[in-house]
Amino acid sequence: MVVEDLHWLDPSTLELQQLLAEQATTVPVMLLYTARPEFRAPWPMRAHHAQITLNRLSARDVREMVALVAARNALASESVDAVVERTGGVPLFVEELTRAVLESGQTKPSGREIPVTLYDSLMARLDRLGPAKEVIQVGAVIGSEFSYELLRAVHPMAEPDLQAALARLTEAELLYVSGIVPDATYQFKHALIRDAAYEALLKSRRRELHRQVAVAIDEKFPALKELHPEVLARHWTEAGETDPAAAEWQRAGKTAEASNAFSEALESYRQAAKLLELLPQSPERDLRELELATSIVQMLFITAGYTAPQTIDAIERAIVLAEKSGSLKQLVDLMIPRTQTYISSGNPQAGPAFADRVLELALREGTAANIGHAHGLQILARFCMGDLVGAEERFMAGLKFFEDPDLARLPMGPTTVFGFGSLNAWTLGRADVAREREARLMALGNTSQYVKAWSAFWAAVLRLRLREYEQAEALAAQALERAEQLQLTQLAAYAPITLGVARSRLGRVAEGIELTGRGIAGVLEIGAHLQVGLLTAEQAAALGREGATGEALETVERALRANPEELVDEPEILRIRGELRLKQDQTELAEADFRDALALAQKIGAKSWELRATMSLARLLASKGRREEAHDMLA
Repeated sequence: MVVEDLHWLDPSTLELQQLLAEQATTVPVMLLYTARPEFRAPWPMRAHHAQITLNRLSARDVREMVALVAARNALASESVDAVVERTGGVPLFVEELTRAVLESGQTKPSGREIPVTLYDSLMARLDRLGPAKEVIQVGAVIGSEFSYELLRAVHPMAEPDLQAALARLTEAELLYVSGIVPDATYQFKHALIRDAAYEALLKSRRRELHRQVAVAIDEKFPALKELHPEVLARHWTEAGETDPAAAEWQRAGKTAEASNAFSEALESYRQAAKLLELLPQSPERDLRELELATSIVQMLFITAGYTAPQTIDAIERAIVLAEKSGSLKQLVDLMIPRTQTYISSGNPQAGPAFADRVLELALREGTAANIGHAHGLQILARFCMGDLVGAEERFMAGLKFFEDPDLARLPMGPTTVFGFGSLNAWTLGRADVAREREARLMALGNTSQYVKAWSAFWAAVLRLRLREYEQAEALAAQALERAEQLQLTQLAAYAPITLGVARSRLGRVAEGIELTGRGIAGVLEIGAHLQVGLLTAEQAAALGREGATGEALETVERALRANPEELVDEPEILRIRGELRLKQDQTELAEADFRDALALAQKIGAKSWELRATMSLARLLASKGRREEAHDMLA
């Protein structure tokens, strides 16, 4: 596979190349890429990758290339010397300058007649095209690739003359042609050729041509309009037609979002929002702006994560617009991610108050999806604070709303509801209920690739709690793969941790520690803190199994400081510290940790953590000969 000019790829195509580059280690495939020096590949260099810096052509190479381009036409040595000197060894310039000299009809032109730059050379060639120059300029306005039918619709020219002009352009190798007229498609040989043809047009003429292209697509090419709204949006934008341009960019965003092309969707929504600012203020414009702001927030949730500064800024701006508009539904739609952001960024104490406010607004607004989502936030907020009974009550109260079809389209979706619902049930000691909720969670995976990715993650987290490490590993690997494919920043940070914990438990301790450490760093980098304490404690436990007890104890202390207000997992963190202290024969300190873990677990009703803390303490007591006390505790 040969891909030229990586620096011009759209995000999804570049993402595809990254997948191929990273995963094509065990199949017979060769990938050959070219890019400008300033381009930086998004994938790390591997042992089977090679990077070659291409220097400019030598004088000898330039002379050989000139001879190949000139073919049977002999050029004077002075002309060849001028080409060698002026092109600086740039291949495209060599080719274009040689053709410019040939097309001038002079095998020995004077120095003044030989263009100094590549742009001058291209312009000189265009000027000698006659009527074909206007044809290639109209093509440049349409795009780097254009169909014969669209060109004919925009450029009113007799068909024989139009076909003759296109034939001349293809013979001159300024354009490549695919197919036969009228079903032919033309492509510029190089972007710089298109740029030269485009720049040679007056700005007023460019705007008029873009308007003609937009009208032609809108009225005569329904398939192109439907499948590629971003093309129509670009032409309306360049034509200066703000209103239709904004509408088409918004439609392009929705089309990209439906295809899981979230980065492209975000960019399209931003383009639409930027154009709307140019329109006069009106209630209609404000509503359109609010709708776009909400879409931008949803895309940032997916691409940048809940806690990224740009996501938070976008939410705050959108809330101001919602309050100004008086739209209760839009306000609820935005208060939901705002609350999720507060909890995820390490402010669990503020969570219940925010969640209560969202639920109050959602009940007033009355949409089933928003009511369900508001109950989901209640579960998350109360679970983190250790209010397990309250979280369970909220789960049961919102159960009838959780499978509303509209809930699946929201960024948080039903996955987090059932994900935390299953963890809450397990922590309360109801592993059977947790498995039932996991089954319902996985059934949601058919709604979208985004939901499927998060469903696999939450199922993996539960399997870790259940100590079913092989299943946890498979599910976490699946979640990570989909997160990378869809560029889900938040999930791409958390999934490696889950995968690392599973692998360390399966005996691949060093690999697990590396994955966990990388994931925790990624989570903190995006400003998230949710469950970081327990995840850091799992890394400490893995270090302990590797024999690095001193480093493990330092790590578990960081775990206790990571998010001290998030009480739900503190009993397990204390238990892990107690086990690590035992490895250093700090028996009294270990017993104190186990008893503190036991007391806190009993206080918040975390029966599963209570059982694990009791088992650790019982083993310690039994080793001291206090078997009856240990037996009674376990019973």
